[in-house]
Amino acid sequence: MKKIFCIALLALLSVGASFGQTQNDEFADYNPNFKARQSYEQIYSFNWQSYLPLGSSNDYISRYSLEGFNFNFTYFVTSNIGVGVDFGWSYNKKFVPREIYRPDENTAVAAAINKYTDIFPIKAQFKYMINPKDAVKVYASAGLGALRYGEETHVQDLSIGQHSWGFLMSPEVGMIVPFGKDSIWGLNANAGLNWATNNFFNLYFNLGLYIGIY
Repeated sequence: MKKIFCIALLALLSVGASFGQTQNDEFADYNPNFKARQSYEQIYSFNWQSYLPLGSSNDYISRYSLEGFNFNFTYFVTSNIGVGVDFGWSYNKKFVPREIYRPDENTAVAAAINKYTDIFPIKAQFKYMINPKDAVKVYASAGLGALRYGEETHVQDLSIGQHSWGFLMSPEVGMIVPFGKDSIWGLNANAGLNWATNNFFNLYFNLGLYIGIY
């Protein structure tokens, strides 16, 4: 999984940088003043988030989740280096038609089971814009913060759950693509890893809209 993730990240960086330079040249042909407005001072992005649980997180629910959102704000202190905040919420569920569930050593229940998880990561993020002078910009980020992870099991009228907080580390790469020349709106896409000390580990993908302020 780590090898696949690394290959995917390298491919994203390579394709994004190449595509960015091509689009930059095309936009510059349309607008001679484009080069004066290339580096954003602030970027806000609103994203749909999906994720794949990994490691021990995969033991409870292995299903790929499509239910989540993410918000990111970045302020650039230079054309390349930015700092900001990132947070989101994601949800996962699994229905087991019939299973033997043992809430304790002396009890066994044969019934349908519903399993649920939710995660809430919040982190400070340090972002490096690899090609700030191109139209399509590629970036790499590192985040540090906290992650809340919860599990709940529902069996008939019985509900058992647990929630915990852990220290979070999160590397990420992505790209932003403007909708057109001089557009402050565009598409944001990125992929990253969440690793937390409360035994949560996942691979996530964000896709959404951004607005950039010069």
